[in-house]
Amino acid sequence: MRVSIEGSEPAIWRLLEVDPSLTLDRIHDVIQTAVGWRDSHLHSFTDTDPYKRLRPVNGKLQEPRRWVSQDLLEDSDEDLPEADWALGQILTPESGPLFYEYDFGDGWIHRLELTGNLPAPANAPRARLLDGARRAPLEDSGGIGGYHDLLDALADPGHDNHRDLKAWVAWTAGPWQEFDPEQLDINAVNNELALLFPGATVNEPGPASQPLIRELTHRLPPGIRREFRSYAASAGLDRPTQVDRDIAESMTAPYLWLARRIGPDGISLTAAGWLPPAVVREAMTELGWAKDWIGKANREDQTLPVLQLRESAQRLGLIRKIKGRLVLTSATKRLLDDPAGLWLFLARALAHRHRHDSERDAVLLFLLEVAAGKRTEWADYLEAVAFGLGALGWSTRTGAALEPKTVQALLVDAQDVLLNLGIFDDRVGLKANTVKAPGQAFARAALHS
Repeated sequence: MRVSIEGSEPAIWRLLEVDPSLTLDRIHDVIQTAVGWRDSHLHSFTDTDPYKRLRPVNGKLQEPRRWVSQDLLEDSDEDLPEADWALGQILTPESGPLFYEYDFGDGWIHRLELTGNLPAPANAPRARLLDGARRAPLEDSGGIGGYHDLLDALADPGHDNHRDLKAWVAWTAGPWQEFDPEQLDINAVNNELALLFPGATVNEPGPASQPLIRELTHRLPPGIRREFRSYAASAGLDRPTQVDRDIAESMTAPYLWLARRIGPDGISLTAAGWLPPAVVREAMTELGWAKDWIGKANREDQTLPVLQLRESAQRLGLIRKIKGRLVLTSATKRLLDDPAGLWLFLARALAHRHRHDSERDAVLLFLLEVAAGKRTEWADYLEAVAFGLGALGWSTRTGAALEPKTVQALLVDAQDVLLNLGIFDDRVGLKANTVKAPGQAFARAALHS
């Protein structure tokens, strides 16, 4: 079956081997996956070309048949249920083409043509992409005419709307794929097509087989899963996550210092519940933070790096406060002389210890970005995580997309951890932060846990 988007020039098309016993609701899934749509709009099938005026045949005007989903059936007495009709009943050697419309506003018309019938082996996939050209148009780009206009504007830096449209494309395409009108990854499409059918003997490829990534993937809308899986693969999550002792000791130095300073006997806090001034001053000096700090650096409530370190260690389960004293947890006592073990403990804690589900999702998306190592500006991290949270269904109480300041609040604790580990080096998020190999390995270890 050849699927082509009407009016596309150059043509956007796919050549598929498809089991004719698949019902039209499953053919909808196949087309969405093969073309690369995100399945965020309504759709229908019809046996009549929407672009042509109906003409009488033998003096009779033949009414077109239209197949729709269950939701649309509730508003129609004439449409047919797509789940009750198999492709082979409609698209035959004797029939004309079938038409599939996606997004009734933009009106993306797909022409489905039978190109042949072949006997299939017993283990043949239910749907497989053989060939094709060009990625799907961007969702909500105004139909094929609007999409062509968009491409023209993007290709012309002098166009009045070039800058605004470029920003819109970046947001719409999202952080998990570069927008390239010519791009088509047939192998990735076939992986997704195989995953559409539960009876198929296929494992989710690469990083998607890891529990945290798999769980996030399955909660995403089906139309965006391929992009996410491909991005996870680019983050190298299948690489080793071991760390050398020297690197682990360097990265975990702040947490190691605090744990060893508290020691097996614990340390008493002041009457107000703060670390003693001498300990605060010692921390700033020993950890090399004093040179960048203005002030005496001896009061914890006014010395942000030490306060953040202590609070972070408590959240991660390294220390706890009991009756006015800081004491080590049993796990930390075992790790005082094991920097690599502490490194792994921190990675697992960062991935799993959260106050609520929205924070958990934000942190996992953030760790994926760190593992990929493609962002440098903090604003880019926030934008990428915001996109992922929206795809996972998080929004404000009014249904609006999450603002950067909201995402920042969800990530502030994780950001503190990465600052303490030296993965990021700018506490106010204004400088560029290039993540190096040890930081990427830490993020991978967290996502592996």
